[in-house]
Amino acid sequence: MTWLVFGDDWGRHPSTTQHLARQLGEHSRVVWIDSIGMRSPTLTADDARRLWGRLRRGRSSTPASADPSWLVRPRPRVLPWHRSPAVAALNRSAITRAVNDALQGEVPVVLASNPVAALYLDAIPRRALVYLRLDDYAELPGVDPELARLAERRMLRQADLVAATARRLLPAGVPGLYLPQGVEASHFGRVSLDPPGGKVLGFFGLLAPWIDLDLVAAVARAAPDWTLEFVGRSDVDTTALQALPNVRLLPAVPYADLPSVMRTWRAAWAPFAMNELTAAVNPLKIREYLAAGLPSFCTPLPEVREIRGVRLGRTAGDVVAWLADEAAHDSPFRRAERRRGVAGDSWSSRAAELERTVNAIPTAPRAAHASET
Repeated sequence: MTWLVFGDDWGRHPSTTQHLARQLGEHSRVVWIDSIGMRSPTLTADDARRLWGRLRRGRSSTPASADPSWLVRPRPRVLPWHRSPAVAALNRSAITRAVNDALQGEVPVVLASNPVAALYLDAIPRRALVYLRLDDYAELPGVDPELARLAERRMLRQADLVAATARRLLPAGVPGLYLPQGVEASHFGRVSLDPPGGKVLGFFGLLAPWIDLDLVAAVARAAPDWTLEFVGRSDVDTTALQALPNVRLLPAVPYADLPSVMRTWRAAWAPFAMNELTAAVNPLKIREYLAAGLPSFCTPLPEVREIRGVRLGRTAGDVVAWLADEAAHDSPFRRAERRRGVAGDSWSSRAAELERTVNAIPTAPRAAHASET
C-alpha cells in the first residue's frame, strides 16, 4: 500500500501524524507533503521569514540524509493564500505535479491531517481519503477560521473515513474511527522507575494560549517547595511566570532527549485551560508521562477522563493535594503500574487499527476529476 500524507513539517516535532506514518512506513511507501498551512500570512517579520523558508525549499523528491528509506518527500512550492482563486490554482498545479511525479503511477490512500488538502486533491487519483482530525481547527490560535471551516466542509464531503483522536471530532454522516493518541512506550521507558529525590513538577511542549497560566502561577505560589519546570517553546507572554522564583522556563529539547529531562521530574502535568478548543483535545503528552511512570495530573478534559492513572482537577488546591499524596509517596511499584497501564496504547496498534479500517472501506479507486467549485 502507498500512503500520501498531508501532514505537518516532517521532523520538526514528533506529531501524531508522524508517529502514525513511521509505523505505516514499516511495510508501506509513504509520500509526505509538509504543512501547506491554515492561515494567510500577515506583514510581520516572523511570517515573512516563514514564507521565505518554505519558498527556498523548492520542489524536490530527493530524501534528506536523515529520512528513512520508505519516505518520499515532494516539496511543492505552496503559497499560503488559499482563499485566493488565482493562488489556489497555482498551488493545485504545483501539488499535483509534485505528487504525481512521486507516486509514479501508484494509487495511494490519502491521509490528511490538514483539511486544506481537500482544496487540492482534484487531479490526484486515490484509493481512499482519510481525514485525520486532531483538533477543532477553526478554534486554534493563529488559524484562519474561515479557511478552516471552508476546507473542512470540502474535506468532509470527500472523505471516505474520518479518524479522530477525540469523540467530539467525529462528525455525523461520515464513517468514523475513534483513534486515541498512542505512545512510544520503549522510548519513555528509559526513565528510571526509582523516583528522584528532588521536587520537580514537569511539563514539556508548547506554552500556548490553551495552557492555563493563572493555574500555573497559583500552583507555584501554593507549593513553594516544588520547582515547576517547563521545557519547550512559548507562544504566550510568560513575564508573570518568570517573576516567580520556583518556575523554570527552559528551551525545547529534541524528542530523543526527553527521557533524560524527565529523569529529574518527581511528577508531570498538563494544566490545560477548559474551553471549546480543549474539549476536543486528546493530549499526546499524557500517555508519554505515564509511559515514563510519572505521577500525572491534568485538568478534566473529556478525553483524559478515561485514561487510567491520571489525577484530574481544576484548582491549585487540587494540584497541591495531589502533590502531597500521589507524587510525594511515589514508588517504583506505582511507576511500573502506570507504565503497564499504557502498554496497549502503542503507535503500532493505532496504525494497525487504521490500516484494518481503511482496508474495509468498500470503495473502488477514485480517479482524478474536475476541480470543485
